[in-house]
This record gives sequence, structure tokens and C-alpha cells, in this order.
Amino acid sequence: MQCYGCYKPNIEGYCPACRKQLFDGRRVHSVLPFDTPKANNLEMFQEKTKRLSISGVQLKYSLKLEGKELELTEIDGRYILKPIPPSTHLIDREQAPENEHLTMQIAARLFSISTAANGLIYFKDGAPAYLTRRFDVRAAGSKYQQEDMAQLSGRSQNTHGEHFKYDGTYEEIGRLIEKYVAAYQPALEQFFRLVVFNYLFSNGDAHLKNFSLIQTDMGDYTLSPAYDLMCTVLHTPLESDTALELYKDSMDSPFYNIFGHYGQADFRTLADKVGIIPLRRDRILTQLLSATEQVLRMVQESALSDETKRKYTDAYLDKVNRMGMTKDMIARAMNPQYPGVYSVTDKPTKLTLLDKKVLIGYFDANDQSGVLEKENKYTFIEINNSALYRDTRDMRYVTIVEADLLREVEYPASN
Repeated sequence: MQCYGCYKPNIEGYCPACRKQLFDGRRVHSVLPFDTPKANNLEMFQEKTKRLSISGVQLKYSLKLEGKELELTEIDGRYILKPIPPSTHLIDREQAPENEHLTMQIAARLFSISTAANGLIYFKDGAPAYLTRRFDVRAAGSKYQQEDMAQLSGRSQNTHGEHFKYDGTYEEIGRLIEKYVAAYQPALEQFFRLVVFNYLFSNGDAHLKNFSLIQTDMGDYTLSPAYDLMCTVLHTPLESDTALELYKDSMDSPFYNIFGHYGQADFRTLADKVGIIPLRRDRILTQLLSATEQVLRMVQESALSDETKRKYTDAYLDKVNRMGMTKDMIARAMNPQYPGVYSVTDKPTKLTLLDKKVLIGYFDANDQSGVLEKENKYTFIEINNSALYRDTRDMRYVTIVEADLLREVEYPASN
């Protein structure tokens, strides 16, 4: 038994913190007073949710809170309910509600990504659904002005065709944030964090309409909380890694041309293009790439089936491995107390690369190190060359390690 919001153990329904986020502290039943939509009751769902659009393959229904129960409503809805999608072409579609719930929880709890309040809820017949609270509705009932990136870029089905929401780049979204958000620098960092998160968690449907600006009480605009985060590859395994290109011609980047997918270098380029300073960029990448143990623990705590947990984990680890390591990750592996790539060490370090190649030796700084670090590359003396390098300082005995291709650092190296 655990909280249907944050997975806190020994909780029936929702814990106090989740009740506060979702229901302003009110005790609300975790079981809806009606069955999942099906042939004999679909008319009721459709009748009471006429004003809520249905996007893609997921049905969305509008709810309002009456006492301790959530009810279907046509007007004044404060919640969105997503049952198991009806589309039979989706793989493991019964896992979709918990997939979205888990991914949203990971984003908020582990990576400080602002998200719409959410939880899992059950229909009267036991089927699960994803529940999220609308962030565009004020306490008094009026709505905050919200514009998604398709609207802000002037794209619609009439102007750009059926697939208009996939016609753009993440760099372009960054430019729109800079244009319309007064405090654009923190908003750009929040956006960059979300783009990298979507890649790591295989959300291949993060299109133009899944990023929005929302008006604040002060009248200015900021990036809205994240929504529609899920590991889409679980249900559509043949889709592309990202809904949009990172930037114009990003699939022609040196890394992509070699490996056939994006790597850390491509995300650094995106950050540079939208104006995120390198120090902040690298901190964001380090945080997102350093939480593997916590992510895997949350996946195991989730309500996904055992088989889906395995698939979710495999997809996540594959993307993390594609991204390699950052300078801070290497430094912490060398010495968590006094991190530094080029700290003096008296024992060899073992490096494992993505191609499973193993190097054993010592990181050692030289005249080229400062320039190389800007490309996440580091000078390394393999143990067989250490005596020759010590005596000659000849660069022929130096190995350039590309941390973008680094999978693991072990210090001191095991036998």
C-alpha cells in the first residue's frame, strides 16, 4: 500500500502532501464513482465532456471536485482524467496511466522540473487512470492566458498541414521563450532541462503543443509547468527519439553522423544556441545524468508491471549511456570529497568507454587540457605509457579521452 501520488509507503489513497497539491488538502476518494468508459456508458462521458478537446490517441475527460468525490463535468472542470487509451495499435496500453504518472513524478521529485500536480486514480471497476490538476485555472475559476508553441510560432493545420505540431525545432522554442518571457534566462534553463529529460526518458512526443507559456498573476509570461511526460517508446517502439530536431540540421552533426542518434555534444550545442552559459549547461547535464540509482529505485516503487518496469529501465539506461559523462561526474568518481579530474592520484584509474574498450592509467593536465575541456575531452596517460611520458612529456604518449563516450570511471582501478 502506497500513496497514489508520490509512492510514499503505508498510505491508503493520497498522503497529506499530495492531497494538498491535488485537492487543497481535502480528503478525496481514490476510486471514482463510475466505471471506465466503454460501450454501455460512453454516451455519459461524451455528454459531460463536450468542451474538452481530445488530442491524439488519448481520451481526456474533465472533472470537478464535489465533496470527497470527483465527478465528470462539462463546465468548470479543475482536473483532467486520462483512462487507458482505446487505441489497439498501442503496445501495453493498459500501462499508459502509470507510465505518465511515474514519468511526471520522476521529473518533479528527482530533477526539480515544475510539473502539473498529478496522481493515479481508479475507476469503480478497478481500471487505472491518470489524474492531473489543471494549472491554467485560477482559484476563483477564471483561466490564466496560455499559449502553446505551435500558436506562438503561427503554426496550425491550416498553415502547416496535418503534422504541424512536429514542424519545428527545440532551438526555435528557445527563441520564442527569449522573445516572450521577460525573465527568459531561468525559463530557458528550465526548458533545456526538460528537453534533455524527454530524451533520457524516451518521450518521443514532446512536440510544439507540449510546451506552453502561461500568464502569471503579475501579467507577464513564463514557461508553464510540464505536462504529458511519459516514456512513449513503451507504446510506440518504432517512433523517433525526439518529436522535433534539436536545432536546424542537428541530424547532420558530427556525433549523429557517426552514431545515428543524439549525444551529449548535440545537447551542449543546443544549449549554446539558445544562450545558456556553459557552467549552467554543464550543471544541468550533470544532474540529469547522475541520478541513475534514484531513478531505478522509483521505477521499482511504481505500479508498472514487472515486464514494463524492465522495458522502462532498459530504455532509460540506453539513453543515459548514449550521453556519456560530464567533467563533474568524472571528478566525483575520482574523489567525491575533493572532486577534480586532474587531482593528484597515487593509484591508476580505470575508464570504460561506450564501445566497452577499457583504459587504465592517470588523468594528467598539460598545455592542451584547458582547450580540450571545452569539448568535454581530457588528457589521460595509459599505464603502459606513463614512464615514457614522465621522462619525455611527449604528446605521442597522451590519450585524449572523450567523456561523451565514457561509460564508467573507477578509482582506484580494480584488478
